[in-house]
Amino acid sequence: MFSPQEHQQGLTYLSGQLSLDQLENHHLQRVLKHDGTKQLFFGECKADPMVKNSQIEKIQKQLKEQQAKDDQYRKSQLAHYQPLNYKPVSPEYYLKTAFSDAIMAALYARDEDYQRQRQAQGLKEAEWEMTKKQRQHQTRNRHEDGGMHL
Repeated sequence: MFSPQEHQQGLTYLSGQLSLDQLENHHLQRVLKHDGTKQLFFGECKADPMVKNSQIEKIQKQLKEQQAKDDQYRKSQLAHYQPLNYKPVSPEYYLKTAFSDAIMAALYARDEDYQRQRQAQGLKEAEWEMTKKQRQHQTRNRHEDGGMHL
């Protein structure tokens, strides 16, 4: 998704040598703002032959240490704090799970439609049962001439 130059820019930002507004690509800025998409960025950098794995691992270690410090601080300040740490994700794994989820949604969409139809039928039957006494009362109090008894 990104060029080798953008990979290097992103890694220098993550190492703390650049600020976010110094990055030229706005899409890269958005990706690097969030922890979950950072993991995808690291996965893409690992697939790039121009980027050294040692550089990526060094930055990941540095970010984990900073995350641990932040989590300890938040735990001391907030009583019920629980950290949310993202696991490393490669772009291939992400595409595979996204594809798998899309296929499963397509396969089970018909089943969900069937469940919705059954639920709607059940609601109609419940409404019919609830108005049953009202209908019986109306038909029981009718006279032969069609008028209602008051």
